[in-house]
Amino acid sequence: MALARHVLLVEDDPLVRMTLVEGLSDSGFAVLEAEDAEMALRMLARHPEIALLLTDINLPGADGFALARAARVLRPDLPVVYASGRFRQAEPGRGLAGAPFLAKPFSVACAAATIAGAMRALG
Repeated sequence: MALARHVLLVEDDPLVRMTLVEGLSDSGFAVLEAEDAEMALRMLARHPEIALLLTDINLPGADGFALARAARVLRPDLPVVYASGRFRQAEPGRGLAGAPFLAKPFSVACAAATIAGAMRALG
């Protein structure tokens, strides 16, 4: 069975989101996109093929930490990757255990490798 490669990208900056969607698509991922946590949760509920959540921490409304916890209620085994331009690492105790963190700016190649590794880790 082929590894699912559908990623839900949650990023409120349109330019960053567009760049990542294009780059991750070129890297072989099918990317769905959302600009906030509310939209992301609706997409997770409607798209069972989503295999990983890549979320910015700083989102309008619910932040990426709250989004990841809510996503895990819907999908308990969903891998999560956090990203932020304001922090160099996830705040201790706020992120999900074992969830990778990408400090912005990061390359698309780095994001693709991190996503692939998180998907592999799940099995």
